[in-house]
Amino acid sequence: MKILKKTLFYLLAVVVALQFLIPLIWMILSSFKIDEVIYRDARTIFAIIPNFSDLSLKSYTELLGFYNIFGNLLNSLIYASITVVFGLTINSLAGYALARFEFPFKDTILIIIIALMIVPIEATILPLFLVVNEMGLINTVPGYLIPFLVNVMNIFLFRQHFLSFPGELIESAKIDGLGEIGCFFRIVVPSSLNMYVTVGILTFLASWNDFLWPVMALSNADLMPIQVALNAVFSDKYNIFTSHIMAALTIVTIPIVILYIVFQKYIVEGSMRSGIK
Repeated sequence: MKILKKTLFYLLAVVVALQFLIPLIWMILSSFKIDEVIYRDARTIFAIIPNFSDLSLKSYTELLGFYNIFGNLLNSLIYASITVVFGLTINSLAGYALARFEFPFKDTILIIIIALMIVPIEATILPLFLVVNEMGLINTVPGYLIPFLVNVMNIFLFRQHFLSFPGELIESAKIDGLGEIGCFFRIVVPSSLNMYVTVGILTFLASWNDFLWPVMALSNADLMPIQVALNAVFSDKYNIFTSHIMAALTIVTIPIVILYIVFQKYIVEGSMRSGIK
């Protein structure tokens, strides 16, 4: 009976996994086909099983000839990496302070953070644009990045994590001569690696997939991230084909897939410990 339940569980897991994998496989294979072959194979098994005689790099060479996709991809990688590094530092320090220290208006600040988590970005994007514009930072990298280095959701997640962090480890480190900063970076951070990786992945994805703010903050084509560049690709009525769309989507998706494969262990463990659903 136990073996039967285990077998059924794995069969169900395979079915669920295929529901997510089949569209991804179809997209990647279609990016190596011309439009005629994509439409011909759409209702056949060759939509998800490669027929190597039909595969080519034509869609990629044409796409990269029309657009600066790799340049925009590099922009997104740089922007997302900067946001992750500085965002994790700032938000974790804020969450640690809210979890471990007592200071005036601490509860008020926490209430404000929780309230801001409810407010959608669309409600604050216009005032944010006006502030950044008054500072003369529109169409600059600092103006694009700085407003989103502080993330109230990440501050709250770090606070919840640090509330359950063993205080004995910190006290032992202080007895050995470490100060608060030393305790944080030498004891707390290494012991919270799963949490940092989980929040880092979420931050990376939010930056990578962001579209509304880049459209408002950046007008220079050389500074635009990949999501804005994709919009230009999909809006082109003359040079764009289905194979081009599949190639562009594959180029954007593959880095995220690689990121998840590399860090999947930390993502699962961090999600379980922090209660992220």
